[in-house]
Amino acid sequence: MTHTTDVLIVGAGPVGLSAAAELHRHGADCRLVDRLPARLPYAKAVGIQPRTIEIWDRMGLARAVVEQAVPLRGQLSYVDGRQTGRVELTLPPEVPYGFAALPQYEVERIVEEYLNGLGTAVERGTELLSFTQDADGVTARLRSASGAEEELRVRYLVGCDGAHSTVRAGLGLDFAGGAFTEEYMLGDVVADWDLPAGYAVRSEHRGADGATDDLLVCIPLPGPGRYRMSMRVPPEPSGVTEDTGGPEDPAAVAHGPLGGRRLPELPDLQAVVDRLGPRPATLSQLRWSSVFRIGHRIVDRYGEGRVFVAGDAAHIHPPIGAQGMNTGIQDACNLAWKLALVLRGEAGPALLSSYDAERRPVGEEVVGRTVRHTVHGAAADPDDPRTALLREAQLLVGYRDGPLATAAHGPADVPQPGDRAPDCAGLTTPVAAYPLRLLDILRGRPDHVVLLYAADPTDVIKAVLAPGWDVLAVRTEDGTHVPLVPEYLDTGGEFARLYRPDGPTGFVVRPDGYLGARFPLTDTETALADYCEALG
Repeated sequence: MTHTTDVLIVGAGPVGLSAAAELHRHGADCRLVDRLPARLPYAKAVGIQPRTIEIWDRMGLARAVVEQAVPLRGQLSYVDGRQTGRVELTLPPEVPYGFAALPQYEVERIVEEYLNGLGTAVERGTELLSFTQDADGVTARLRSASGAEEELRVRYLVGCDGAHSTVRAGLGLDFAGGAFTEEYMLGDVVADWDLPAGYAVRSEHRGADGATDDLLVCIPLPGPGRYRMSMRVPPEPSGVTEDTGGPEDPAAVAHGPLGGRRLPELPDLQAVVDRLGPRPATLSQLRWSSVFRIGHRIVDRYGEGRVFVAGDAAHIHPPIGAQGMNTGIQDACNLAWKLALVLRGEAGPALLSSYDAERRPVGEEVVGRTVRHTVHGAAADPDDPRTALLREAQLLVGYRDGPLATAAHGPADVPQPGDRAPDCAGLTTPVAAYPLRLLDILRGRPDHVVLLYAADPTDVIKAVLAPGWDVLAVRTEDGTHVPLVPEYLDTGGEFARLYRPDGPTGFVVRPDGYLGARFPLTDTETALADYCEALG
């Protein structure tokens, strides 16, 4: 059987949609299937991290996101009715985007519309029944909404199909972890209190032993006074129960209409707000509600052979700090550009092993940290507040210990291979009458970009450039010459301040916005050869 497409993606949530969008942006063909007949209109995940918006900016999606999202400015904390803290989510000025809230269904709509513009539609109501793989590809069996079954041959299969992943089960991956015993209920409501807009609320009651025995967490959503509120299910009988017809796994996070028995209603949520709310408030306009338990699990490997998992199919964890959807989207983008290079024959299949090597440590760290915060609270975090904030923003995620971090240069405290490529402002050209950010320059470029930093254009001439990659120069001095490559002047010196080049220096920026190499321009040929060898 011949291959009918390059990649089959199972699951059209934010992770699967992002994987498909990135694959298409890199020129790969894919099919995206989802067993549900339509997007679910529930705010399952709501927090958008600054790092995720940077990735969307590279894709050209950031504007659509920021126009619909609401800013998250901070968090107000209360214990036993008394305000105990106010955290401001203030990032360094060179970080281009702040924290935001946008319901998952809006994220899915935006990315799906982008994907439709690239010529791919989600195949709704289509379920993966089984798959087998061999050295040359994957054979998958699908069942459509009409009940018709189809067998297709693809080069790769990516499971973005959630906590109860068919792909993960088919691979036989270990999904080790556990679950907390407490039950929580969610509600998407409007509260008429006078708290400042854009601030999350955490209000708890502590028992005689000092432990939290009652909890209310409110996350702002788009719309006046609208929040996604979560709280513990009261211990007394209330008739509020979780789905009896759903999965038996107690570690699964259950969302949406759970069927079987009554879900939380407005009076159930109102009773908790009356008990714990920092201000008197009347709740109204309940959109949906749910009951769930908090699970924490991670697979033993992110793929095998030609089949991979990403997002909730690979890791689930407590919903602290809005890490889940963002981590999954970044899984997808990390895998997609590597698949595309292999499919184009520009890298060897060994490159795909770097997906597990780079992303599984990230998943392990997120699961471990969110579990610790659930048990001991964020106050137990040993890092200083600034570091903790940058980490929550996912700006400190890096791959220095990964297999692609080969060409390094300079001291360890400067941006090195595997680190996020910092954005910077103040880049100018003789033509544009306004300064640009580095993200403006990188936007829409799907492949690697080589940045050459020098004062003298002759240093750029000496550099041996990588064929097929975009090459740009960042210069410290203006002058009259004929540029060999597009040039940008570091007018404000921000590039030099953030990248800290040591004389004429080159940087490779990977398609996912991480540094692939850092090298003196006198060593360009060797450094690029080493990095390309790591790509396979």
